[in-house]
Amino acid sequence: MFGRLVQKELSHYLSDFRFIVVFALCALLSALSAYVGTQNYIRQLQQYNVVSEKSRSTIQISLEKNRLQDLEWTGYRWNKRPESLSSIVYGLSGTLGQEVRIQYRRHLQFEASLLATDPIHALLGILDLAFIVKIVLSLCMLLFTYDAICGEKETGTLRLYASFPVSRSKLALAKLIGSSIAVLTPFVFSFMLASLVLILSSRLDLQGQDWIRIAIIAVLSSLYLAVFAGFGIWASALTHKRTTSFFGLLGLWTVWIFIIPNLAVDIASHLMPVESVYELDRKYSALREEIRESRQREVDDYRRLAPTRNLDALSPEEQQKAQNALRSIETKWDMLFYRRLNNIRLEWHNQMRRQQQLTLMLSAISPFSAVSIASMDVARTSFVQQEKLEDALNTYLLYMAQFIQKKKSQATNQRLLTDFSLFTYQDDDRLEECLYRNTFHIVNLWLLLILGFTGAYVTILRYDVR
Repeated sequence: MFGRLVQKELSHYLSDFRFIVVFALCALLSALSAYVGTQNYIRQLQQYNVVSEKSRSTIQISLEKNRLQDLEWTGYRWNKRPESLSSIVYGLSGTLGQEVRIQYRRHLQFEASLLATDPIHALLGILDLAFIVKIVLSLCMLLFTYDAICGEKETGTLRLYASFPVSRSKLALAKLIGSSIAVLTPFVFSFMLASLVLILSSRLDLQGQDWIRIAIIAVLSSLYLAVFAGFGIWASALTHKRTTSFFGLLGLWTVWIFIIPNLAVDIASHLMPVESVYELDRKYSALREEIRESRQREVDDYRRLAPTRNLDALSPEEQQKAQNALRSIETKWDMLFYRRLNNIRLEWHNQMRRQQQLTLMLSAISPFSAVSIASMDVARTSFVQQEKLEDALNTYLLYMAQFIQKKKSQATNQRLLTDFSLFTYQDDDRLEECLYRNTFHIVNLWLLLILGFTGAYVTILRYDVR
């Protein structure tokens, strides 16, 4: 009897006109989002290859001609390769800069974000699978479940079920299981269709680790949609009219999607303020000027205390000794500059992390926040990957400063720059570390899921079918 009740729930949903419309809509949007995301990634990859090759060839010419001044005063540009999984979870790919100038005694500043270089995307937005799941499919879950209980009461079907020789608990479980399977069917099919589009794209070149991350994103999305399904059935069991249930769930959807995340960000920005990028630039400029003046002061003091101010009047040994002393002064202040520069950057990142943690705590009751942050991190399109990249770049700046100082201490005719290493970066973030970072968000989704279905189950047991 229990199996037939579950089968009846499934057939009821699958034969509903709403299911057919939503199924077709989700399939169309999912395939379209995967195609658009793939084409957008291919276009960014082509642009990345062109710009990277141009930057590499420019600095390579300077190195081959041993022009140390180009490396010291101009540096070179480096471009970040677009993330392949941005085709399904675009995340912060459009807002974070893709290009940075690596220059001696200069702080790093990313530029050329997609929304800045191609404003049409900022005007119309980016369609990705994550957006469809978080906005469109979550609303569809509520459209499926808002009348799961109260709708059958209005038609008299629920009273008929209550007359069957089956316990109320089995009836409640049958409705929960049948409804969950039915409402998740469009998502599963849509995700499979989107994955097929990704497979057919020859330029995407997804690896095995990427497909594992895509599968995890699918699981997170399923949990997210199941939360809405559970609360939809719960709201339907708390009311006796369809209109009351529908508008109540519409209000809950609005609060979860729009109000709580934005309110949490606003409160956190007031309680845990973060310095603006303009303030950071001011600090960087002040630090650079302070170090320059201190370095010049020590150089002047050395020359004033030296046996003679005219280095040409010294013997070759004494000249070499004086030059080494001046290089050591520059090296000392360079290392101090980069160390303090890194401290300023770490302080700013710590401010950002504290603000983010407070935001997460305030938005914890919203599944929208949990799935957004976790899916972006899994897809490698979040702040975490940007911070790791900046750490690697700052470490590289130390190598660059030491290399330049070493070459400046050599005679001009002996300076060979062909051994200079350009910056390369490979994101080695392990999946285990990523999941551990997002334990809070995953547990949050599970708790909301349990709360929704437990509330629905208990309420159905006590529901008045008359």
